[in-house]
Amino acid sequence: MESGQEFYDLYCATCHLDGSASFPTLALRGSDVLAGPPEKTIQVILYGQSGKSKIDGVVTGGIMPAQAGLTNDEIAAIVSFVRSEYAGKKDLVTPSQVEALRVK
Repeated sequence: MESGQEFYDLYCATCHLDGSASFPTLALRGSDVLAGPPEKTIQVILYGQSGKSKIDGVVTGGIMPAQAGLTNDEIAAIVSFVRSEYAGKKDLVTPSQVEALRVK
């Protein structure tokens, strides 16, 4: 988890801050995506997302740019960290899970 927080601080915190950003589309705490299967979070990081999301039951809109330039290890660590920190999920995501979702 330590490397996940380091990567989060480096690549994600500029927009998402501590996960409870005041602008709802940037908030991670209460995110339905983080609470769901890890594959959804991986896909959002790899390919980005636009349109509607739910944060604490409130539908919001916004854009998350693709971050496909991050390595499988970085994405796996970030997803493990944010799911643990902001959604209470303790499962660890592996680089092979990220690799399986990359378009070849």
